[in-house]
Amino acid sequence: MTQALSAQIGLFGFAVAILVGLQAQNSPVTILSRALVVMFVAALIGQLVAWAGRAALRERLQARKLQLDQEHLKAIREMESQAVAADAAPAASSAPSTR
Repeated sequence: MTQALSAQIGLFGFAVAILVGLQAQNSPVTILSRALVVMFVAALIGQLVAWAGRAALRERLQARKLQLDQEHLKAIREMESQAVAADAAPAASSAPSTR
């Protein structure tokens, strides 16, 4: 994902730089040299943006996973306590009374 985003942003910068160079009527060598510089800078920026997005997404997913795990553990403990209470209830009613 990181490389794909970086490449797309780099190529977009390259295309924009070529169009701007043609609009300004620069020489082909000037247009291509500036477009290459823009492509590498845009690719680097794309790499940084993709890295930050990936880190933010990973952090959010880990927090959500932790929340789901805690809810699951709570539900399991509630089920276990209900099962223990249900097992204890018949045993208490079948015990002989001491009257």
